[in-house]
Amino acid sequence: MVTRLWDFFEEQAGGLFLLLAVFLVFGQIVSRSVFGLGISGLYELATYCAVCSVFLTSSLAIKKNVHIRIDILANMVSPRKAFWLELVVMLVLFVVSAAIAWSGYLVVDESLMLGERTIGTIELPVWVLQLILPLAGGLMVLRTLQRLWSLLRGGPAQFHHESSELDVI
Repeated sequence: MVTRLWDFFEEQAGGLFLLLAVFLVFGQIVSRSVFGLGISGLYELATYCAVCSVFLTSSLAIKKNVHIRIDILANMVSPRKAFWLELVVMLVLFVVSAAIAWSGYLVVDESLMLGERTIGTIELPVWVLQLILPLAGGLMVLRTLQRLWSLLRGGPAQFHHESSELDVI
């Protein structure tokens, strides 16, 4: 139940941020072409929304096992060796995710301490925009642990390479 709610939150929040980014860019295009004037700061906000969308949905990619990686080696070895490769990939991903979460926390803390604001048309507190780093990093850590637990519980005997729909384009 909790994981379904978690999945729903990530999917909906990521989708809403992406939709907002599209609407902001579309609004800017329409205002420039129809009315001949641009609205300051819309592209900045659209960029922030797109970045938030990507970061929020990155942990879902880990859960669904569609994160960026090279599958050729895993496809060439036995299922047992592919299992161990997947464990190594998940451990590396855990370290990277933890680094994103920790460094994101440090960046947010520093921005709060210095009172930094964005440079541009719309001046926003930088820490608000940077909050996505520790949040997404933390979600990625939790999803990586979830995936590791699932792998370890199934073991090498039950492991089969899970290719995604995205493998062949």
